[in-house]
Amino acid sequence: MADLSHSERHARLFERISIPYAWFFAGQTRSYADCFALGRSALPTPQGKKALDIGCGTGAFTTALRAEGWEVEGVDVAQGMIAQAKRRGVPCSVGNILGGLEHADASFDLVSAAYVAHGLRRTDRLSLFREARRLSRGVVLFHDYTPDRRLLTSIIEYAEGGDYFNFIKTGEEEMRSAFSSVRVIRVGAQAAWYVCQP
Repeated sequence: MADLSHSERHARLFERISIPYAWFFAGQTRSYADCFALGRSALPTPQGKKALDIGCGTGAFTTALRAEGWEVEGVDVAQGMIAQAKRRGVPCSVGNILGGLEHADASFDLVSAAYVAHGLRRTDRLSLFREARRLSRGVVLFHDYTPDRRLLTSIIEYAEGGDYFNFIKTGEEEMRSAFSSVRVIRVGAQAAWYVCQP
């Protein structure tokens, strides 16, 4: 059997944990809703506008966007995550952002990705940034970690095998090289919104 790439291994991990991950859906959705109270003003008004939530998982951030008034769809590479999201009525489909999505350029007013970028290797993050920029006609929003470290988060992220430790050092700089502007809004103890203009 051929060796799997880092992104393929990461996708398989989330495929395996989709059911237990779904146990945290309600808490995640409440937490994301709280973030909108802090960051809402940095986004366009949502009425009549379309959003794409990349790496939607079980649909918590997608649901928070819908509650704000966005016409939103989610996409995730893990079929198990999509199955859990659909059980909750979240409009979503299976898709691999790293392979490019079938949507036309500038199809969405907002493209978001919550806790996706830190899990990808740098080259894959740059692919994520390029595709998100291509798909957005307005704003790209990354909800992800700040450089602040806590022991529990470090342990979890180490076990997950993503690129967290590099992301918290260079993620913002990488975004600034990929987008015309990046505004950072602190939305939690270790969380920030990176609001990017294509």
